[in-house]
Amino acid sequence: MTNKQKVLIASIIGMVVLGSVIVYLSYLGLTPDEDRVNDIEERAQDYVNEHFSNDYEVVDTFYDNVDVYDTFSYAAIVESETDDRFRFLVFEHNETNELTDSYVAETFEYELENILRTKLNEAYGEEQIDELWLTYPKDAGQQLNLNHQDIPSVKEFDLKPVIRVTLDRGEEEQDEKKLNQIINEIKDELDISGGHITLSFNDSALIFKDKDIRKDL
Repeated sequence: MTNKQKVLIASIIGMVVLGSVIVYLSYLGLTPDEDRVNDIEERAQDYVNEHFSNDYEVVDTFYDNVDVYDTFSYAAIVESETDDRFRFLVFEHNETNELTDSYVAETFEYELENILRTKLNEAYGEEQIDELWLTYPKDAGQQLNLNHQDIPSVKEFDLKPVIRVTLDRGEEEQDEKKLNQIINEIKDELDISGGHITLSFNDSALIFKDKDIRKDL
C-alpha cells in the first residue's frame, strides 16, 4: 500500500469519526434532559394550583431545542380538564429565573389567528392553507403586568407578532399582492406596528423551489 493510499484511508476514517461525533452531539442537544422535564412539570403544577382554578393540569412538556423562543428552554404544557382546545405554557423565565406563564400571549394569539385565518381563507382558499403558525412574546403577560382574569384586546398594546403561513402549492402570480392586502388589513384592525410574516410554499421541485415571501409588519 502506497503512502498516498494510506493517507486517503486515514482521511476517510477521520471524516467518518468526525461525522459520527457531530451526529452524536447533535442528538444529545436535541434530546430533553429527563431531570429538567420532571422538575418543570412538578413546579409548574404547583404554580397552576396556586394561580389558576382546579381544573387546569400539566399534560406534557415542551423542549425548545432549536431556540425558537428566547424566554425559556423547557416549559410545561397546561390545559383545562373540561376544554383541551386552549393550551398555555408555564416556564422558568431565562432572565428573571421565576416561573411565569403564557396565558396572556396565547389569548392574544387566539385573537390574531381568528382574524388572520378568515382573511387567508378568503385570499388563498381554505383548502390551500397547509399551516398557520404565529406567536407573540410568551412573556407578554409579565411584560404588560396582566393576569389571566382580565385580558383586553391585543390591539391595545404594542406587541410584534411573528407569523408563518404555508400554502399547499407553489407560488402563483397574485400571492404577494394578496399578502400585502392582508398585512394592511390586520395592521389596521389590530394596530400592529412591528413583527413580520412569512408566506412559504409546499413546492415539489427538487432544486429550484419557490422562495419564501417575507414581509415586515
